[in-house]
Amino acid sequence: MKKTFLLFILILFSVNGTSRSQQPLWNGSEGSLYSNLKAYRVGDVVTVIIQEQSTASSNAKTDTKVKNEFSAGPGRGTLDFMSLWGLNSENKYKGDAKTQRSGSLDARITAKIIEILQNGDYRIEGDREVNINGERETIKLSGTIRSRDIRSDNTILSTYVANAKILYDGKGIIDSGHEPGILTKLINWFI
Repeated sequence: MKKTFLLFILILFSVNGTSRSQQPLWNGSEGSLYSNLKAYRVGDVVTVIIQEQSTASSNAKTDTKVKNEFSAGPGRGTLDFMSLWGLNSENKYKGDAKTQRSGSLDARITAKIIEILQNGDYRIEGDREVNINGERETIKLSGTIRSRDIRSDNTILSTYVANAKILYDGKGIIDSGHEPGILTKLINWFI
């Protein structure tokens, strides 16, 4: 039984091998058979997972009170005909200011290694532009990454990008709807 099964397998492989062209499964052009395919040279690409969250708030409170009083009484002797006179001044200021801002950006962008620095870190740059129904969205990214921070699936989180510059911009009909009109801008300029 074992010999028959083994003979069947050999015949199957020999028939399969003659009908296809002989090509190796791995030809060595993509690095070592045993290593992962992480970016490591100029021109290689790495996918940056952008997960940025920012929150800022500021409070200021001012309470100022100034009070000045000056008074003089009637003169004595020959000046007793003058009445009592005085000067009162009071300034009060109370101010409250509060500002709060938050933002978040979740995206993926593939960046290219453009330089290998002396310490072995990589300088990367990447940009992506997407046009959908007249709306244009642009993401640009640049910064420095370490080889050890690149995951085995060739991705890296944006929090591991040093000197990161991330620009996210959108232009189109929706964007222009947020801006005041020309007449409103003109009136605000005069006010």
